[in-house]
Amino acid sequence: MVDLSTAMAAAAASERRRGGRDGDKKRPGGKVGTEPFDPAEHVEKEKADAASMWLVLVYALGIGLLMRYGLMPQMDGPASILWSLPLLLIFTIPTLHRLILSKFADRYTFGNWFRATFLYTFTWLAVCFILVNPPLADISPPEVASKVKLVDLDLDSEDVWNEAWSGEFSEDDNLSERDLALAFAVRDNFDAENVNVLVEISWQGSSNWSRTGTASSMMGDWDDYAANVSSIATKPTDVAIFIPLENISFAPSTTYTVEITLSQSGDPWELDSSQTYRFSII
Repeated sequence: MVDLSTAMAAAAASERRRGGRDGDKKRPGGKVGTEPFDPAEHVEKEKADAASMWLVLVYALGIGLLMRYGLMPQMDGPASILWSLPLLLIFTIPTLHRLILSKFADRYTFGNWFRATFLYTFTWLAVCFILVNPPLADISPPEVASKVKLVDLDLDSEDVWNEAWSGEFSEDDNLSERDLALAFAVRDNFDAENVNVLVEISWQGSSNWSRTGTASSMMGDWDDYAANVSSIATKPTDVAIFIPLENISFAPSTTYTVEITLSQSGDPWELDSSQTYRFSII
């Protein structure tokens, strides 16, 4: 039997002998050493980083507001300066730090500028995205949602939509003797019903045929064809337009040009778009 004190003394002696044999060995990492931790220095570094973060956030927010409410209202439409100027201002970030955060200037390194650049860029993009989209603004022009169809109203409601815009018709189709209509849908990211719609049809040797109005006033009578609206209005917010083609004499060997112009009062500038379609009678 070995008592506790004897066992502990034997273990201590063994440890001393082992230390004598391995005394010349150094602990791993001994050559590298450890950097002494200075709490006061660490606090100052954290303060410098926090000050830099808030400075960049405020700077990006200010640039976004300036571009949206200062520069954009003076313009007639999108231009490269709206993105090139804010990106070029990235180079002013170090100077801004030295002027406003001069007491921390010696603590900023390349890593700080690198992080500040990314923070500025993504903050500015987020601010711009919020300020130029509904409900704060609208810079996206309305558009024709999907297909434009020339439909025969004399056919049954189930068959009138079977043929999309074909582009070519023959003299045997007798378009002048058929009750035709133009069907398409208006799409907008904010207020499609109040988009101004202008439809002009022109052909050689004739004056233009046109119809104009707001999208909501040109929806027409969809009672017999409501089941087929989905073929042109693919989103719930699309406004289907239905325009009977009255007083047009379709003649053989003639090309008809259909131009659809959509416009609205956007914010901060006027928005419009147009699309042209053609069909021929051969």
